[in-house]
Amino acid sequence: MNLSALRRCAAFGLMLCILFMTACVRGRGEQIIPEEIPAEVCEVPAESAAGLPTAPVTVYGEAVESYLCPLDDYSWERTHTPEFVMIHFTSAVVEHREDPYNNTYLRSLFLDGGISVHYLIQRDGTVYCYMPENREAWHAGVGEWQEDPKYSNTMNHYAIGIELAAIGSAADMEGYLSAGAYETLDENLIGFTEAQYASLDGLITDLCSRYGIPKDEEHIIGHAAYSPEKNDPGELFDWNRILPGEK
Repeated sequence: MNLSALRRCAAFGLMLCILFMTACVRGRGEQIIPEEIPAEVCEVPAESAAGLPTAPVTVYGEAVESYLCPLDDYSWERTHTPEFVMIHFTSAVVEHREDPYNNTYLRSLFLDGGISVHYLIQRDGTVYCYMPENREAWHAGVGEWQEDPKYSNTMNHYAIGIELAAIGSAADMEGYLSAGAYETLDENLIGFTEAQYASLDGLITDLCSRYGIPKDEEHIIGHAAYSPEKNDPGELFDWNRILPGEK
């Protein structure tokens, strides 16, 4: 082999080496979520999140491991052990009346609003992980709890946030839909499903067991209990399904 051929081989080998090293660095250091998510949901393997500078990734075992909000832009490193579970509801009914629970639309609500949550439970009971538990998601906002200054405007530090894909009562939704628009909704889209209650109870039971959170009305709370200007999970939510005898 002449000198020119040797030089070409060496250059080719160096290029392959650079490409390989670049791929390795990306695999260790980035959570890659495309701007345009395909089909129903953007799934990112847990390994991608594990490489970030956080505590070990903690996710409910029954959840679909899909980190649907970019970790560094929509959460903080958790600094306090969770003491509460906060329940919310969400839908894209304002802009997508016929398909309000499409995962792509729901994800956009969080990204556009600059908020995040740990879990979202779909109508069929599927639990999606938007943020691993070792991150503080941005879902609670401002508020107070039990007149304790420790929790004033700081509930994100202490709570695991769970969203239910649901549409509330006409009163719950009056700030989003006119009475006429609400009356045109398919009744099957309103309220909560049996599958959601079952999955929510399983998730809450697991969280309470792992973090030592009492399963009572002082620790399993709705967003409205913390922030009175909010109304979720709304008047259609049956608290007796998860806290029998408590509410």
